[in-house]
Amino acid sequence: MTFSIVIYDPDEKAWGVGVASKFLAVGAFVPWVKAGIGAIATQSLANLEYGTKGLELLEKYNAEECLRKLISGDPLREKRQVGLVDSKGNSAAFTGKECYPYAGHITGEHYSVQGNILAGQEVLEAMAKEAERKGSIYEKIIRALKAGEAKGGDRRGKQSAAMLIAKIPRKSEAEFDPLTVGKFVDIRIDDHTEPVKELERILEIWIATFLEEEMVEVRAYEKEIALALRKLGYENLTAWIELNNFESKYTGEKIGKSVLNILLKQAQITKINQ
Repeated sequence: MTFSIVIYDPDEKAWGVGVASKFLAVGAFVPWVKAGIGAIATQSLANLEYGTKGLELLEKYNAEECLRKLISGDPLREKRQVGLVDSKGNSAAFTGKECYPYAGHITGEHYSVQGNILAGQEVLEAMAKEAERKGSIYEKIIRALKAGEAKGGDRRGKQSAAMLIAKIPRKSEAEFDPLTVGKFVDIRIDDHTEPVKELERILEIWIATFLEEEMVEVRAYEKEIALALRKLGYENLTAWIELNNFESKYTGEKIGKSVLNILLKQAQITKINQ
């Protein structure tokens, strides 16, 4: 009933899971991530102990050994499906023989994609291809979910999606910075007619609020900004910034590139080049 990707990014030193399903609040059950340890997706007849116990095992064992220990003592293992990556990005996966078809998985360098009740093998092949392309870890995850959905995804339909990514916690002077507790990205869409599209929309806001560092000159886009503010009914840029909680990405002279694109998108104006 679910398709997912677990992935490690050696450049960003980040571990993540992306998942979508025709099931309520899939993000509450499938993704398990711990910075510096690994990432796990437990699904089909999901065994939540695969998440809690799995992360504990990954502190001592590599992905293959962790997987072996998880399924060896599970009498319902043939109904389970699990994919994981360890601290070094080694991947492993298991699809039980009693998972509802189509069910399967593909493992590659630093990733695994898996799913059950899928439209077909092509769902996983499309996801794997996106996992192997260049990009940040969150770009790979959202592209993989979109590619899987484009090939039919969960053959029963759509309902929920989630993305959970962890990085080593950092010291920060910011009053609110998710990375101080290791949460690089933490987004859940629990019930929506287009959960993957909604996940992507929220991800854009998350990036603009917490992640992006690139700033552009406000004066270089004065006309576009003025038009957007008029269309949206704001007296000035500061008012829009404050209402949308983007103060940390606005200096008066410069604005975050992603923040600017969100403003233009809200006003249905063509976004600036990425």
